[in-house]
Amino acid sequence: MNFNRVIDSGGTAPADADFADILIHIGYHKTGSTYLQDHCFQPINGYSSDIGGSRTRIVKDIAFPDNFTFDPSGCRNLYLPYIETARVNGLRFVLSHERLSGYPPSGGYDRMLIADRLVHTFPSARILIVVREQVSLIRSIYSQYITDGGNLSLDRFLETPEPQLGRMPGFRLEVYEFDRLIRHYQELFGRVLVLPFEMMVRDLEGFVGQITQFMEMPPPAVIAKVLTNSRRPVTMQVIQRFANRLMSNNELSRGGIVQIPRFARRFGLLQPVFEHLTPQSFDERLYRNIDRKIRAFVGGHYRDSNRRVIALTGLDLEEFGYPV
Repeated sequence: MNFNRVIDSGGTAPADADFADILIHIGYHKTGSTYLQDHCFQPINGYSSDIGGSRTRIVKDIAFPDNFTFDPSGCRNLYLPYIETARVNGLRFVLSHERLSGYPPSGGYDRMLIADRLVHTFPSARILIVVREQVSLIRSIYSQYITDGGNLSLDRFLETPEPQLGRMPGFRLEVYEFDRLIRHYQELFGRVLVLPFEMMVRDLEGFVGQITQFMEMPPPAVIAKVLTNSRRPVTMQVIQRFANRLMSNNELSRGGIVQIPRFARRFGLLQPVFEHLTPQSFDERLYRNIDRKIRAFVGGHYRDSNRRVIALTGLDLEEFGYPV
């Protein structure tokens, strides 16, 4: 089945630097990025994602710099050695980080800015975007927000007080109107592949095969079938949210009364304890309550956007449970 239509509309970056052989994977968050990074984009499958250290440097180099200080040529020079090494070894270089699609709890306020930076840094690159049905995505990103140290209740997370003032970025439904970002990348880069996370879950080989065809590469040597980022018990997240308020001190929860370094990560070590002690029926009841609140808040907001995604990509989103 043809899950996507690749649209080639050219690009806006200078022609003297051509990166048509590299892949930039921008996320979204909670759409299988860890699997792709750890098991798909590996040398055995013809890829290199080596950037000389942690992937967090991608955020530091591309998303973090101030608007007036970001330098595309300087940024490009940081990655050229790794791109050239990949080419010498007959590999396709991959730049992969879900932060490149914006950070949803802050409304993805810089997602368009990052796209513009990428096209001036790596012109003609190929872009991979993975989407997911929005209710399940919001549910998952809220849980991740708590895991990362956030302390807002679901109601406060979904609806920022005084949003009309816009003084601090917060979650906005618009961040998951996928058609807007897809269209922007199509206009900037031309070659854009959009795949649904649900396809990865149902047909992993087909999902990976679509990426392979997009990159004009032979079939992968290994398609690992592994589970990554298993869902935490909801009870654990409820308790961590209050604990973050008291003991965390990071961007998402500032000024804990008792500040414990790396508290959020340390708390994560308790997951096996919560999995053992939490009654499944109780946890499922909490899960359904969260799901019900999100569905009520979202309503039919994404139907029009999903229809536009279908028109832009040829994806059969309805088959995968997206409201259209």
